[in-house]
Amino acid sequence: MIWSPITAKRILWSPMIAIFSPPPPLFSAAASSPASPTRKWRKWAPPAVPVIPEDVVIEILARVPDPTSLFRCAAACRRWLRLIADQAFLLRRWPPGTRVPSLLGFFAQRHQIQANARRKLTKLFPTRAPPLVAAPSRAVGTGRRRLFLTDFVRNAAGAGLFDQAKPLVARGGLLLVRVLPSPSPAPQNALHLCVCNLVTGNHDVLPPLPMDCFEKDGARGYAILTAADHRVSRNPSGGYNTFFQVLLLSIHHGNHQVYLHRFSSAAASAAAAAAIFEISWSTPRNCSEQIRGYVWGPSGNRVAAVSHGAAHWLFSWGVESLYTLDVSIDTDNIGATNIPIDPPPTVFHQSWLYVSVDERLSLLYLCDNKLHIWTKLETQEGGRFLWNCTQSICVGVKMGLFGTESLSTVCIGEESGTMLTLYLSDPNSAYVLDLPSGSITSVDDWKRWFNYMTAVSFEINWHSFFLTRLGDYWYT
Repeated sequence: MIWSPITAKRILWSPMIAIFSPPPPLFSAAASSPASPTRKWRKWAPPAVPVIPEDVVIEILARVPDPTSLFRCAAACRRWLRLIADQAFLLRRWPPGTRVPSLLGFFAQRHQIQANARRKLTKLFPTRAPPLVAAPSRAVGTGRRRLFLTDFVRNAAGAGLFDQAKPLVARGGLLLVRVLPSPSPAPQNALHLCVCNLVTGNHDVLPPLPMDCFEKDGARGYAILTAADHRVSRNPSGGYNTFFQVLLLSIHHGNHQVYLHRFSSAAASAAAAAAIFEISWSTPRNCSEQIRGYVWGPSGNRVAAVSHGAAHWLFSWGVESLYTLDVSIDTDNIGATNIPIDPPPTVFHQSWLYVSVDERLSLLYLCDNKLHIWTKLETQEGGRFLWNCTQSICVGVKMGLFGTESLSTVCIGEESGTMLTLYLSDPNSAYVLDLPSGSITSVDDWKRWFNYMTAVSFEINWHSFFLTRLGDYWYT
């Protein structure tokens, strides 16, 4: 799909711009008769074409092929805006449980060598913020114009807040990034994070987290939770633009301790209401009671798989077995669950835990370019949940490094059911693997100056996007 260089591209992709310009007034000065100043308005000419009934218009709009064109239709006139922003129409277009193409691209940090070598801003890189690598078949720029994180967030480009920012995790339109501290006031020995709402364009800078509780590897696990992940209703308050919760894992391998760090915008708002001026993270929670022996992990994906009110990280006990560290979202409960499968020990670090498109906790690993997927079942045996191998297919791409290297997983897009992969011997080329079918597509927009270790999938829920950007505007 070719993107138009006019306002429709700005409407959809740049939250700094208004959703669309208001339609022209019903009567304008140009429509008045200059020869008759006493007559205020010119009489309307009879319509050349009869007005199309609304049910026919709805049928036409329901057949618009892609979300971008549909959004442009909503910007055409108020009548179409009202029809498209209707909840019944959006549910018809995107029924619950259906899989729709929602992968827009990947936010990735530039290589530090490249970033330092290119201190001067150029036409190709007009900012040092993380660029957006377009997914296959999606051109998310106008012409040769590349999009950056600052195109999605308001009032952040001038201050340089996102210069060399590192993307960590994205979920539900929220992106967690690590930012560099300001020169003098900010503590240097601290972790500085920021939550960006890519739909509304708002961002919230979190309180610094002291690095004393981390080893040299820093945070080893991440999770960002939205209001939709909680079983109770959550609304933004206390100066935060939206409700969110951030979970971090730090591991001390010397004494086999795993610590959980939690920040909640709701807890921070409560502290502000109680006149507690020092708003900070919760006290680190020691999870070592749930860990037995020497731990390895999180294996594969550092981003938690969020399912059924809990965040799950994949760990291994040496080379014996895999298990999940389960952290409840709404409570302080922490547990560990064994996964009764035996993948080859050589692929432990390549095993990834994720939630499939049918919202089931799953585990995958790539071995010799063969994709294996195991899915957690609802049935139990001997007090343990059973896992079933639901997929084992060959990926349609040749082995790398003279036929000896298998693809490596970079990140997973759970809503779109996709996975970004590449060969470590050739990080200049990347591929998107469709998990349900096993088909693979090359990412043409991937360049050699992107650091694949920082890539994060950018997905969007079209139903929520249209409801947020159109519904609120129409009914206000």
